[in-house]
Amino acid sequence: MIPYRVLDHDADILLEVYGASREELFNNAARALTSFIADPEGIVPSSVKEVVVTGNGELLVNFLNEIIYIWETQRFIPADVSITFNSQGLTATMRGETFDRARHIIKEELKAVTYHKFSIIEENGMFRATILIDV
Repeated sequence: MIPYRVLDHDADILLEVYGASREELFNNAARALTSFIADPEGIVPSSVKEVVVTGNGELLVNFLNEIIYIWETQRFIPADVSITFNSQGLTATMRGETFDRARHIIKEELKAVTYHKFSIIEENGMFRATILIDV
């Protein structure tokens, strides 16, 4: 199974993300988002950041926007994400590194993940999310 695919959209980035579990769905969504910031192959998981994100139906949007916020404010790029869900939302442990101009090239400036076209569907034990990223 592919972790995500890019769908046609005129101005922004429209993704369809897949996972066999909620954890895998969120992890694949984080990887997809990160792949538009910088080449994931060039990111070394040399430091760790832990974030707590709250929400329920909008938890995935909140989580992805938190990754964008950390990128914008700390220039941290996650290479790997581990998700633990709880009754309030989630805790994510992100392994990655701070942007290094000598090694990384910024691919896109991401503004936010929006609620427009957003959905999460569970069918036959598989999860699918549609995500629109404003660039």
